[in-house]
Amino acid sequence: MEDVQKPTEDFASAFEAAFARLQVALLEACRRERDWPARAAAAVAAGMEFAAADPAAAAVLTNEALAEGTDGIVRHERLIAYLGERLLPGREERPEDERLPDITERAVAGGALMLVAQRIDGGGEEELPALAPEVVQFVLTPYLGAEEARRVALEAHPPGPGNA
Repeated sequence: MEDVQKPTEDFASAFEAAFARLQVALLEACRRERDWPARAAAAVAAGMEFAAADPAAAAVLTNEALAEGTDGIVRHERLIAYLGERLLPGREERPEDERLPDITERAVAGGALMLVAQRIDGGGEEELPALAPEVVQFVLTPYLGAEEARRVALEAHPPGPGNA
């Protein structure tokens, strides 16, 4: 029973390597954008591309982390916290003065990760890039409102060949 709670060295190394590669991909995508909504949209698209291009790494960050026991859950929570911190500047974009619940960023990040995990688990990782506009809208809606989130998502990922 102790082995369930004890992290495997292979898992820990794989998680840290995948997490570092994901961080680089997100930072590179954001670097090209000027405002927070565009950076967030670019980061979502980069995350979807990352998972589609390297489903094994995406699985380590999601499904395998949750199955690894305490160490995996702690690492997965660190990933959610990292992604949630990237969303915090969105609070300054709110069109009204209403305060968002404190769990908003973690819930949004966790929801996006769950979508990735489900697609990876079902062998549908190739679908992830095409889902980027919907995920962008999901991520941005608490901060920009539904209409503006949809506009940003469509601007970042216009419909057409390759972006269906």
